[in-house]
Amino acid sequence: MNMKTIFGTCGVRKKFTEEFSGPQWLEIGMAIGTYLGKDSTVLIGRDTRQTAELVQYAIISGLISCGCAVHVLHGSAESPYVTTSTIAYATKHFDADAGIQVTASHNTPEYIGIKIWQKSGMGFTPAQEKMIDGIFASKKFRLARWNEILKVKTILNANSIHLSAILDLVKPPLQFPDGNITIAVDPGNGAACEIAPRLLQKLGVNVVSINAQPDGLFPGRYSEPTNDNIKTLIKMVKNDEDIHLGIAFDGDADRVRFVDGMGRLIEGDRILLLFTTFLAKQEKIRRPCIVTPVNSSSILEKYLEPLGISVSRTRIGDINVAMRIQELNATIGGEISGTYTWPQIHLGPDSLFSMAKLVEIISRGGMLEVILGEIPCFNLKHENLEIPEHLQEQLTLDSMEGDIMECLGQIGIESPEINRLDGMLFKFNGGFLLARLSGTSPLLRLSCENEDENKASEILERVSKVAKKWMMHSG
Repeated sequence: MNMKTIFGTCGVRKKFTEEFSGPQWLEIGMAIGTYLGKDSTVLIGRDTRQTAELVQYAIISGLISCGCAVHVLHGSAESPYVTTSTIAYATKHFDADAGIQVTASHNTPEYIGIKIWQKSGMGFTPAQEKMIDGIFASKKFRLARWNEILKVKTILNANSIHLSAILDLVKPPLQFPDGNITIAVDPGNGAACEIAPRLLQKLGVNVVSINAQPDGLFPGRYSEPTNDNIKTLIKMVKNDEDIHLGIAFDGDADRVRFVDGMGRLIEGDRILLLFTTFLAKQEKIRRPCIVTPVNSSSILEKYLEPLGISVSRTRIGDINVAMRIQELNATIGGEISGTYTWPQIHLGPDSLFSMAKLVEIISRGGMLEVILGEIPCFNLKHENLEIPEHLQEQLTLDSMEGDIMECLGQIGIESPEINRLDGMLFKFNGGFLLARLSGTSPLLRLSCENEDENKASEILERVSKVAKKWMMHSG
């Protein structure tokens, strides 16, 4: 994990007090305000995290100290929380100079951070983050005079504004072939608690909610919507024949995951493939190209290229996906984590629009498990290894390359091609192994794909043991 900058793969994330406390967040606000300049308009919102309100106030103070006009977004008059998707859309809608979401996304509750958005709804680029980073490090803030300080304003209907844009593109009420359907939604005590059930109801479905009370301690489950963390939702969908689909979000709701009627959590890149084929059938392809990071399945190329749709690979992170979409004028972008970017609405990941589009697909083609019968399965396995504290600032993948190569050789994989676009991608006949350092957590992330599912599991298990042993005996 890169410790030389305050920014990671997606914004800033720090453990509160232990890494950053109030004064540092104030200075980050001043650094952003200095970068944007006096009289710039900035939207700011927050998710449900325990420290989000404090950090929001600190950043607002920093921004107005530099003469920025700050507008605080509330989901509604009753809810001060907004999703990251809503902030991204609102930044475009109001033509603001920047939008800031106070969140640590799917990280555990002790973390807090920010994500910054441009006018287009796309996140700030690495070049923009580097400039803010330099201002923060130098402490050369351009502070406004006393008579240049502007009043902070509040927008109380951000959710309604976002919903209106979605419903202009997905026209309700949707009609389902077998009559009305019921969807179980799990916002994970996060920012989607109010807006997600509300959108589903407007689409014309029955809604059952769990973990739908905003709570920054995330008492219902861990924030990241993984198979292990959303077992209650999976069990509910699997055991109740009256529930047709399950939907889960992370804390700031930039990620969304889907559970089919059989209780199976569907891989994010498989959903991306479903979205793409739907758009192709509806002849809504902007350009025959989609964007996805290096850790998505190679099935995307194998399935889409015969249809005349190319797949462009990027580094991991929604900003990298968005930048490539903009560059290629691509149709859609997505990651295995469950973030999907639809340029027709804005250039940030939009979990709520993605949810609406999936419900629309079901209304036209039948239940998710039926539609997925036409979409190939992937033998793509993942594992996250925690990096020991003493290695977090010094671990490099280059130092592990020899051990990984030796391990692959013992399995019968000789001289794999190595791609260093993001981490180390070892490509070999029938699959790949990817090792990369997380940009948001002290983790070594491993991914392995193989045409043989058992072989994929074996490779991942063997390499994981080697990596754990290497980290245990290093430093």
